[in-house]
Amino acid sequence: MLAVFSANIVNAQSQKDGFSKDMPTENIHFGKEANRSSTRPKRQKIEYIYKSSSEGLLYGNPCAMQATRKMGFEYVLQPPGIPGSPTQKESELNNFLVNLKLIFTKSPFWKLILNNRIKKCRQDSGDIVG
Repeated sequence: MLAVFSANIVNAQSQKDGFSKDMPTENIHFGKEANRSSTRPKRQKIEYIYKSSSEGLLYGNPCAMQATRKMGFEYVLQPPGIPGSPTQKESELNNFLVNLKLIFTKSPFWKLILNNRIKKCRQDSGDIVG
């Protein structure tokens, strides 16, 4: 009976070791269990702001994308009339709620801060004209 019990323990440990080998870790602290949700870095939930045109967005510029992600959102281009896209009322409601969230979580002046960061991105990448 003892032999069967010890064999089950060894088998369970070897399966656990195989799992932990294949499971990538995000933990960088020594001495903490790597693949537990309590020690894993928190992931930021990215919200979306729907836009109908790309004017002034620098869409595709990595610096500008990083600046918006740092604020907690991304711009999504949604020209009107595309099947499966949110209606105008749904997108306006979504944009209002995301803007409200940004006012409370980042700053009431989040738009000015973002515009300054995007302006700097334009100058650094050479996208600015004039």
